[in-house]
Amino acid sequence: MENKVKVKIIGREYTLGTDNSPEYTLNLAEELDEKMNGMLSESQTLSGLDVAILCALDAMDEARRSAADADNIRLQLGEYVSAANRAQSGAESHRKEISALKKRIEELEDRLNQKSVF
Repeated sequence: MENKVKVKIIGREYTLGTDNSPEYTLNLAEELDEKMNGMLSESQTLSGLDVAILCALDAMDEARRSAADADNIRLQLGEYVSAANRAQSGAESHRKEISALKKRIEELEDRLNQKSVF
């Protein structure tokens, strides 16, 4: 369901259509407004368009870095899962070996007990 949200950014009002909640959209707009107003107040030479372009570049950079971080996390998780699977496989192999050795010990103890009886 599309929400209509009115926001104000660097003195201009916009009505946005969004599937996000109005609160989320308002928070984004407030954050952008603060950032853009801060940039405008720091520089006498930047226009609203200049600030918008710089904010867009910054947002794109952040999005790319976040995507790269997410890719790295997915890769690490895959490596952890593989390592866990190898460890589990090794543990199963060791359990089988222990079981076989216990059985062999029982057989040897039985043979030893049979020899001791006579």
